[in-house]
Amino acid sequence: MNGILLCEGSTDFVLLQYFMRGVFGWQDDSMGPKFLRPARRLKKEYKKLVIGGVGGCSQILPNFRKVIEGNRLSASENEYYDKIVIVTDRDEVDTEEIFVDGINNALQEYHVMMTQEMGANEWIRGTMLNARNERMGLQILVLVIPFDETGALETFLLHSISKQSEYDKNIIRKGNQFVDSIDPEKRYLTSRRYIIKAKFDVYFSIRTPASFFVERQNVLKGIEWEKYIEIQNCFEKLGQL
Repeated sequence: MNGILLCEGSTDFVLLQYFMRGVFGWQDDSMGPKFLRPARRLKKEYKKLVIGGVGGCSQILPNFRKVIEGNRLSASENEYYDKIVIVTDRDEVDTEEIFVDGINNALQEYHVMMTQEMGANEWIRGTMLNARNERMGLQILVLVIPFDETGALETFLLHSISKQSEYDKNIIRKGNQFVDSIDPEKRYLTSRRYIIKAKFDVYFSIRTPASFFVERQNVLKGIEWEKYIEIQNCFEKLGQL
């Protein structure tokens, strides 16, 4: 299996790596493809998985097209992604229907034959031709997550840290209060997603102000990621990678 997971940004990129490693047993392997930044390749037995950030919701469809185009030009199984996952936030897309329609349009453009119309939160099977004119199998999963204050990966992580340390719990509580009050006119924190990310960033800017990579890694390794599925059970579908 050669899979790829596209997410919106660098925070999602980091947290999804630890989720896949902590819950489903993937291991870090190497740098990911250059068209994604950031990107990392994970491995699990004979399987490989790229996790890559695209720089925002508006860049998901263009990068999805790059993946499909790469499949069409591939001449070997190593160059072909037979499982593609998109993870995005419902707060960030115009509507779920418009977003999924954009994916369907890209599939039609590259003559990908799907067994059913693409929908959210379900694996859909299909086939497409590669550079050798061979019909290759394909599975696509679009996770459009209804993130709320309790459902985001960042919030789950902060709650987990709060349970481990009263001292850090107090820092997180005060940081959250700061974010909730600092922009009353919502000039900059214009969506719930931005507010959630700001709370996450405020805590880590205090905990590791100089971006100490090793310490941040140790914090993330100590999270019981498997419990996140109790909040967002559709993430169980990532176990099929």
